[in-house]
Amino acid sequence: MTWHRSVVADALVQALKANDDGTTNIFPSPPMTLNPPAIAVGRPTEVRYGVAGFGVDQVELPVICIGPMEGDDMVDGLIAFVRTVVMGNATLDHVVQTCQAESQRNWRALRIGGADYLAADVVLAIEQ
Repeated sequence: MTWHRSVVADALVQALKANDDGTTNIFPSPPMTLNPPAIAVGRPTEVRYGVAGFGVDQVELPVICIGPMEGDDMVDGLIAFVRTVVMGNATLDHVVQTCQAESQRNWRALRIGGADYLAADVVLAIEQ
């Protein structure tokens, strides 16, 4: 396997949507505008090629959890949701060899489409 962001993003979006109650907007990449609560698959912060074996790449992929500016509890809930889904489907339906929520970071104010939101990243460690 080798790293293909769009394939992994699509598989992650499908896994999240399959477990969501329909109240969360879920995107395969950061959108130009949105309404919270929202989850967007970010862009990799690091890709290491051929590390874990012949043709197996290791990737650090942030998943952005977005809520209203005063929505700390909502963002926390989105983080827990992403972690739970990934724990229950560690291969993203056999698209990757492994995927696990490795850390949480980068709580910040985020401006999208002229509106201010609160965001934090769940960092996924992926082998593909």
